[in-house]
Amino acid sequence: MFLLSLFVITAQAELRVRTDFEGGNAEVVKIDQATKTLRIMPALHEGRGWPCWWSLKLEGLTVGEAFTLEVQAQNKPYRDKTVLAASWCQPKCAWISVDGETWQPSAPGTLSADKVMSYTIPAGAAQISLAWGPPFVPADADKLLTDIAAKLPEAKRFELAKTRGGRPVQGIRIGNENAAHQVWVGSRQHAWEAGGSQVGRGFIQWYASDAARALRANTCLHFIPIMDVDNAAIGAGGKDAVPRDHNRDWAAEPIYPEVAAAQRMIRDIHTKHGLDVFIDLHNPAPKDPVFFFGPFAFERMTGVQQRNYQRWIDIAAASIVEPLKVDPKYHFANYVKTEEERGRMSSGWVRANTGAATISVTLETCWNSPLMSVEGYGKIGAGLGRALMTYLQENPRRE
Repeated sequence: MFLLSLFVITAQAELRVRTDFEGGNAEVVKIDQATKTLRIMPALHEGRGWPCWWSLKLEGLTVGEAFTLEVQAQNKPYRDKTVLAASWCQPKCAWISVDGETWQPSAPGTLSADKVMSYTIPAGAAQISLAWGPPFVPADADKLLTDIAAKLPEAKRFELAKTRGGRPVQGIRIGNENAAHQVWVGSRQHAWEAGGSQVGRGFIQWYASDAARALRANTCLHFIPIMDVDNAAIGAGGKDAVPRDHNRDWAAEPIYPEVAAAQRMIRDIHTKHGLDVFIDLHNPAPKDPVFFFGPFAFERMTGVQQRNYQRWIDIAAASIVEPLKVDPKYHFANYVKTEEERGRMSSGWVRANTGAATISVTLETCWNSPLMSVEGYGKIGAGLGRALMTYLQENPRRE
């Protein structure tokens, strides 16, 4: 009987990894039960872009005892012969949740000479969730839009499109369709960039608050919390997918139904009412700050166009100040070398298909920091909302 009891206790204490949930992604490299060490790498989804996002549930922990999570790069090429650099999947801190909703950063990890990041984590429960960053999956998008629609009776949910995988891409419209100002805010054209959706959540929650009552009165907002729903659902990266990702698909004939639908809606909005602001929400490289990508032709702009882009970055710099300040100057995506490719990026396509008074920008929010919690991202989103209110109060359509 003693031996049987010992066997049961030992079996219960064995580490087990689960990824069978929305957004789950991890390939187990090895588990050392004796030292309570788990090594993973992001699982590779063929043709679905960068293997950098990881999210898992770890079972069989002993409460109060520490375990070690090791993260290495995926060693197989994600496209042609290209292997993704380890830094994209190794945040300074791993993100931990006991209840699957509240996320906290671990102590900073330690990077070994052979590029393996190790995090020492005390077990707060027998099962915990671990992730590259605070997750935001399609179910979170649905809940967010449900909550906003319940709070604002004038809000109208809509389905932008069905993805190639048959999943709905959801959005919400807040305000009169014929309002004086028209705004489009979307996120997650690259599925791994969950922080973009977190900023979007903070933005739309602020937008639905009493602080934005005056803004809502004369603005029609179109908001999309996740564009690349298929890859967000399975935990794939999306970036540099085959033959191209969502943010290189804004072409004459998009391959993604949701991109084609967004183009049609934006054209229709601009034709009928004029589009004032287009904002695309992303996460940047591991060492990057919080900043806006601006138009390549910024230095050559004149008149209303130059005034509006300059005014936007000035207002944004004064409004987005916590937990990190936005850079007061535009950055430019100089790694995109051809005009043809620039034209297939969402921001470039919008500039080419709207007017001189329209601004089209990309907000890149730093992810590689313990400050980038759900609350931290939310503060960036609220700051974005305040910037939008100030900007539109000045009426960017004035001559």
